[in-house]
Amino acid sequence: MKRILLALGMISIAAISSAQQKEASKPWQFRSINNLGLLEGETGSSFQLQTINGAAYKSWFAGIGLGIDYYRYRTIPLFADVRKEFGQAKNKPFVYSDMGISFSWLTDNQKMNYRTDDHFSNGFYGDWGVGYKMAMGKNDALMISLGYSYKKITETYPSYFAWYPPIDDITRPQVNNPPKEQINYGLNRLTIKIGWQF
Repeated sequence: MKRILLALGMISIAAISSAQQKEASKPWQFRSINNLGLLEGETGSSFQLQTINGAAYKSWFAGIGLGIDYYRYRTIPLFADVRKEFGQAKNKPFVYSDMGISFSWLTDNQKMNYRTDDHFSNGFYGDWGVGYKMAMGKNDALMISLGYSYKKITETYPSYFAWYPPIDDITRPQVNNPPKEQINYGLNRLTIKIGWQF
């Protein structure tokens, strides 16, 4: 009986060891990074939230990110994230690059400052920076980063004040179809983010 228990114990240890080696040897591993950030620019300070999900291969990571950006105008950035880690230690520096689209999603308070026929269109979103990853377990890590972030939004609105047709001009456009004007907002920000990877 003792020999059988000893044999079963050795088989179990071998199976666990083999499973751990297979897990460690997987070239691709799923990773999720969730960030809370502070944005600082000419128009003040705002917060952002992000979740990035993708796959890690050795020192590289690529994924898709989605967030909420409250700087100046609330937007929803959807972006591709690529990052590279350096060194063999558990704690290591990294660089990252994000590029995608910033979808406009104004708050009710922001909408109150504009006419109902004003339109905000989507624009480019980018974020580039450096950071440091601190391991908190086998797969978990605390991440701190500093970077430069840019988002573009275009406001389109009817130009009522720019339209002064003569009273006797029968070719003048109708009041309900005035010419349009645009304002392009290119928002430059510094960003500091703290995140958790698992």
